[in-house]
Amino acid sequence: MSALTDSVTSAAAPTNTTAAAAVTPALTASDFLQILVAEFQNQDPTSPTDPTQYASQMVEFSNLGQLQSINQDLQSDQTPQTNLMQAASAFIGRQVVAAGNTIGVQNGKATSIEYAPASSDTYTANVYNGSGQQVDSVSLGQLNGGTLQNFTWSPSSSQPAGLYSVQIVNSKNVALGGLLEQGTVSSVAMASDGSVSLNIGNLVIPENQIASVAQPTSN
Repeated sequence: MSALTDSVTSAAAPTNTTAAAAVTPALTASDFLQILVAEFQNQDPTSPTDPTQYASQMVEFSNLGQLQSINQDLQSDQTPQTNLMQAASAFIGRQVVAAGNTIGVQNGKATSIEYAPASSDTYTANVYNGSGQQVDSVSLGQLNGGTLQNFTWSPSSSQPAGLYSVQIVNSKNVALGGLLEQGTVSSVAMASDGSVSLNIGNLVIPENQIASVAQPTSN
């Protein structure tokens, strides 16, 4: 700006350097217009200021106002909820495991179930829809006891997206316990009470129920 603008800004600045470092005076739109009018009224008649300089100053001040507005928005957004959401977003793309026997089906693909057979035997995975009706039975073959296994259902095209339950049974039709839900996090959500849930493909798991987190394994 002109010498008049500089002198007004300089006069408004605090003389205490410590205070100046702690408090930075903000130039409002009203202040700017008053300075611009004073500058126009007190210009040298024999050498008037180029009108384009006034336009340039107004554009610069407009840009400054926008930057200040963006900065204020960013600062106001840094709430505990925002920080929590940023932390929860780190789950996206990670493989998580939680206790349960539910699988989610989305776009023709299902999440997985981890389980450990209690003893060596032949096992079968029975799949049920939300109404409790059995929609599939998959032979898992002979499995060794105490070994960690993974069951990923391949739903038929007639099975809609949604939630299904899985039951792993041995040759005597006795169901295994301790099943684990497994999948890759596609999105996170935060409720009004601050609780976070993770979506692993139409299956939503509360963050506080997650037992482990890992990088997804390649197929």
